Amino acid sequence: MGGKLSQAAQIKLSMTPKVAAVASDDIVSTSNQNKADSGDVEDGNQSKMDCGEGQNTISTSTQAGRKNNLSLWLFLFFMLVFIVVGLSVGLTRRNQTQQKGASITISNDNMNIFDKAVALLESTPLQTKDVSGETISYREYNGEGKQPHTLVFVPGFMTDDTLASILPALPEFRDHHIIAVNPPGWHGSTMNNPVESHASNADIIVELLQVLGVSQAMVMGISTGGGIAFYMARRHPDKIKAAFLMHSIPLCGLRYITVTGELVPIVDLDQVKASMMFPTDDPDFVYELFKSMSTNQEGFLPRNHKLTEYMIKAAQDMPGKDDIAVVNTKFNVTPIKTVFGPPSDELSTLKSKVVVIHGSEDFIVPWLIVEPVTRLAIIEQWAPLGKLSLYDDGAGHTSLIDKPRVFAKVYRRALEQQILL
Repeated sequence: MGGKLSQAAQIKLSMTPKVAAVASDDIVSTSNQNKADSGDVEDGNQSKMDCGEGQNTISTSTQAGRKNNLSLWLFLFFMLVFIVVGLSVGLTRRNQTQQKGASITISNDNMNIFDKAVALLESTPLQTKDVSGETISYREYNGEGKQPHTLVFVPGFMTDDTLASILPALPEFRDHHIIAVNPPGWHGSTMNNPVESHASNADIIVELLQVLGVSQAMVMGISTGGGIAFYMARRHPDKIKAAFLMHSIPLCGLRYITVTGELVPIVDLDQVKASMMFPTDDPDFVYELFKSMSTNQEGFLPRNHKLTEYMIKAAQDMPGKDDIAVVNTKFNVTPIKTVFGPPSDELSTLKSKVVVIHGSEDFIVPWLIVEPVTRLAIIEQWAPLGKLSLYDDGAGHTSLIDKPRVFAKVYRRALEQQILL
């Protein structure tokens, strides 16, 4: 998720926090990654052989014989070195080829998923409904017939419903009716009114579900979408029976900016708005921005892939970018007092289940921040017992692109353990 990274790629943090697993029914570590170590071939020190001149008592023929023997030994020595080095290089290249082949296999698997996603995206029409003074766009997948699960997909910052097309390409979602919604302020939907909170967007999406005739659903929020998903479950438990916060903003909101390449504490809202001033009009910059968030460079979307083009378009046309960045900072549903707001008791009134699925390799919304506050909320019972749980998928912030199969398996495991009891 090489050569020197571009300006956008340097956004990636140098820190990768690692947190010990905690023995708790509500805190689940789900995956550990194997990392291959590569060894370096060391060249041995070459001995230097000195020869003295022959004495007068040694005949010319003897000296010539010694010189011939010395030349022969030197020739054999260098031939031996040449063979050893040649074998070492050959073995090294073979190992590199095998490793590269393994990477290509993983990348090809991802590529097949991405190709299926594009086919699904382009064959599924983007629909719109007018709700609460806004025009909301959405796509529906697997809507034919009666599916046992209805899942609302809420996209992350500077993305749209495009990434939701990956879900129906995975077997874990075949029994899901997926409704991918672009909230007000996102690409494809209007923003006639300022976006002042994730709660207001949550209410609008639930109203959309009523218009669509959906009586009950689950919701999955990616990154920023996690804040909206939380409020959908918190404010509308009769409609939303569970919320999955996938690599979401922390329960106490974003306290740090990582776009600068460092973990910079947020001290005022002007700082947040200033961090959003980057050239989204440059498609290559936007692509490198997305790629810099990845912990799986080999498996990341190629620049010339159609799914990439749709993602770039969504990032370039997000009318609420500045407002939503501020809302991420103000978001807080914990009894912790933050720089931008008082403590909140909203966790304590949860009736629907909230499942936080994050990754120990996420450096955009760091696990080092998300894991402690979620664990504390569980242990201190800020949320009612059994209503909040935490899973570690071991992935980075762009897990749906980096490791789509891991993303799906961890989601399915959480669904079965926490919801389908």
